[in-house]
Amino acid sequence: MARKIGANAVNAGAFQCDTKEIAWVRSSMDPRWLEEYEADAFDAADPLLDGVLSCVPEQRFDFRQLGRTLGKSSKAGHMSNAVLAYEYNYMISNTWADGGSGKCVAVAFEHDPDCLFGPGSARAFGTISAMMAVALLPPGDDLHEGWAWGTGWQSLVARERDVLSFVYQGLPEYMIAETMRITEFEVWSLIHSASRKMRARTRSQAVALAISRGQVEP
Repeated sequence: MARKIGANAVNAGAFQCDTKEIAWVRSSMDPRWLEEYEADAFDAADPLLDGVLSCVPEQRFDFRQLGRTLGKSSKAGHMSNAVLAYEYNYMISNTWADGGSGKCVAVAFEHDPDCLFGPGSARAFGTISAMMAVALLPPGDDLHEGWAWGTGWQSLVARERDVLSFVYQGLPEYMIAETMRITEFEVWSLIHSASRKMRARTRSQAVALAISRGQVEP
C-alpha cells in the first residue's frame, strides 16, 4: 500500500502514553539508516518521535528544510541531514491514543507529498495510516517482513490474558478469583507471571503493555 501512494518507507509502533515507553516498532527503512540511527542515539533528538510520544495527532516534517535551519551543530540538525542520504526527505506521522496506550504510523517520502497529491494529501494519508494501523501486528508474527524491535517479551497464555483483562476492568482479586473459579493465590500468581512476561514493574504497567502489544483487548 505504501509503495502505491509514493512512499519509500513506513514505520509503525505502539507505546505507553503515560511513561512514553515504546512497546514495539516495525520499519521498512534501509537497515543501514536504522543502524546509524541507533548507533548515534538519534532517538534522543528525533522531533518526530518526540511528537509521537507526546501524542501529537498529526505531524509533517521536511527534513531538507529542517536540516538547513538547524545545521549540523545540534543533534536534531545532524539527524535531519543524515537521513537525507537515504532519501527520506519528508515524513508524515499519524498517532492515535486509546486509553493508556498509543499507536503511530509514519510514512516517508523522497518527494513532497503535496506535489504528488495536492493540498488534500494530509487528510488522505491520515485515512491511509489508520487503515495501516488496523492491519499491523506487533513483532513475533510471521505476516510481516522487515526490521522490528520489541520482541523481548513473551506471549501470554489464555488465563494470563483473562486475568489482565479483569484487572483492566477494575475487578479486585477476590472477584477475579470467583469469576475464573480459581483461588486468589492463583490470581496473584497469574498477574505476577503476566507482569514478568511483559517485563512490567506493576500490574497497571503490565495491563498497558499487554494492550499495546495486542495481547489483551481494551
